[in-house]
Amino acid sequence: MSTDTPHRSSEDIDKELLPADYDRLVPMEKLILGEHNPRQVEPTSSLRRSINKHGINLPLIVRPDPEHDVYHITDGWQRYQAATDCGWETLPVRIYETAIEALEATETASIVREWSTYEWAQYCQSVADELGDEALSKQNLIEQIADRTIKSIPTVRRYLDVLSLPDEVHPLLTNGPEGTAQQWAALRNHNKNVRYYGDLWWSVAARLGRNQSKLSETRVIRIAAKAVEFDTSDDAASFVDRAVNESERPVEDIQKRVLFGRQYNQYLEVPRVAVRLSEAEKQAIMDHCYETNQSLSDIVEREIRSIVDCIREKNQ
Repeated sequence: MSTDTPHRSSEDIDKELLPADYDRLVPMEKLILGEHNPRQVEPTSSLRRSINKHGINLPLIVRPDPEHDVYHITDGWQRYQAATDCGWETLPVRIYETAIEALEATETASIVREWSTYEWAQYCQSVADELGDEALSKQNLIEQIADRTIKSIPTVRRYLDVLSLPDEVHPLLTNGPEGTAQQWAALRNHNKNVRYYGDLWWSVAARLGRNQSKLSETRVIRIAAKAVEFDTSDDAASFVDRAVNESERPVEDIQKRVLFGRQYNQYLEVPRVAVRLSEAEKQAIMDHCYETNQSLSDIVEREIRSIVDCIREKNQ
């Protein structure tokens, strides 16, 4: 925050910059990120400009923590960060006495702001954390969460199964978190090109989550990092099932068997090789591919078959 940013204390805030309805203004130093806040991303520059010019149109949803004399923010963390940058010293809040009440209010607020799948999953996990001691079984817990949210029992089960996977797997999910540098480094240890592939289907991730107790964490991460290479969710699910049940077989071997099917033993996997060429030579190859309407992989396959034919002729 720049030093010339004006500070907005409760006395300085124009009523037009505040929402029409809120419980009270709370000092910034008494507001902290709640452990159940489903949205923890940085505020956008447009949000900062909007708050600086037009104020805050929705109060933050918080619950009190009398023991530490603070309020946990369940909804509004982006607004808190943006308002901090704009020099606000107090913020309007709506107070809920329990975490469950605050979470339910947060879900209602989400209808206006469309959560991503991952944010919904985090929300359901937060409700699960609060209800855990009351539930008699996982199924009972899932049913209670479904009763308290707009999500169905199968959807809640899928969310909890997916979020039970190691944190390193989460960045691979469709609409998942961006992931830290450390997480991507860990994933590349299992698949060096993992960032170049598509996202991990939630249905496939849930399948892995339900069966991960049979595996080491390292194998779980390796399976997820390889599952993103499949073009269809059915093939990826088949791969996960085999990788779980054939725990003694290398993941890479199972991946190839699923990719190639029954013809697995008839395939030779050609390694990726970087060939040093001049700009003119590279352009010539690209032009040749375009003119002959074929891909570079087609050319490589044809050349390998030519080598095989030559070997056969010599051995006859």
